[in-house]
Amino acid sequence: MTKSSIHSIFSLTGILFLLLAAATALPAADKTAKTDESGWILPDSAFGDGWHLRLKEARAEAAKENKPILILFTGPDWSTASRKIESSIIRSKEFNEFIRPAIVGLYIRHFVDGSAPDEQIDANHSLRKSLSVQPVYPCTVLVAPDGKKVLGVFPGLPEKKAYLEWISGLTGIKITK
Repeated sequence: MTKSSIHSIFSLTGILFLLLAAATALPAADKTAKTDESGWILPDSAFGDGWHLRLKEARAEAAKENKPILILFTGPDWSTASRKIESSIIRSKEFNEFIRPAIVGLYIRHFVDGSAPDEQIDANHSLRKSLSVQPVYPCTVLVAPDGKKVLGVFPGLPEKKAYLEWISGLTGIKITK
């Protein structure tokens, strides 16, 4: 084998490698989180609209509409179980058709990388501690419309049916199929 044929083989291998890398490259993920007017990081847009980030706002809506508050403590950027409850339950047809209209949603995200404003991180930790919720993610807390009385706590990743029945049993929300 001559030097020129070896050089050609290496050149072709390099070109094929570059073409393969270009063809399989994924577009860069958009790491820019969406925020509200004060800079607090919002849930992923696929999560759904109408979830509050602050207890004060959720309490005001719950009192006005006489609805219980469903507080979802989650960590979707680091917890597989949090991503699963969001994708398989919170975004499900059953949840959005029967539960979501009858509750006020409060989304409390646990940030591990410091990517959120300190005020949001501190408020989320304070709420978890004030409700005596263990740092298990995901964790759902149902609170009465007054925003003070805890109706129930569901730590961890539930099965969808059990989760919906738990909410229904504590709130009287009817789930019909």
